[in-house]
Amino acid sequence: MRITVVILMCLIYSCRNEGTNQKAPIKDSDKSWTNEHSVDFNQEVHNREEIDIKIYLEHHKELQMTETNSGLRYQIVKKGSEDQPFAEEGDFVSVDLKIGLLSGKVCYETDSVPDEFILGKSDRESGLQEALRMMRVDDYARLIMPSYMAYGLLGNSENIPPQSVLVVDVELLNLQR
Repeated sequence: MRITVVILMCLIYSCRNEGTNQKAPIKDSDKSWTNEHSVDFNQEVHNREEIDIKIYLEHHKELQMTETNSGLRYQIVKKGSEDQPFAEEGDFVSVDLKIGLLSGKVCYETDSVPDEFILGKSDRESGLQEALRMMRVDDYARLIMPSYMAYGLLGNSENIPPQSVLVVDVELLNLQR
């Protein structure tokens, strides 16, 4: 009798859960709509950010920014010693940072303790890491990073809203190979 009850319970349980671990197959037509929609959305965000950056630069004519192929804009405001090497991937770097929004709101600033990380091996913003590779010790730069080079579509829950273009002042204080 017990065996019959156990078998019956197993059958009921397996029928009730049947298919819950299986997902409906995604049709090719669904994929293309999703991809097109995603591309359209990303293009829309990119276009809006480009307009915001151009307006910012129109209001800050003193900035003579250079744009990289990735979309990072930078200006070396103060040059350090030409004797120093450029930072490279794998270098342990110490930086002084001030991160803000295009509106001028400051979101993050190192006070007396610099940020330290290994270039190319940390989760720091890709725009910051790209800029540091163009800097020497004691160089001071201003960066404008589109959201895809910073905190992206999600932002940083603490201070930086989603899809935020960042204005970053960075000084490379030290590097160790």
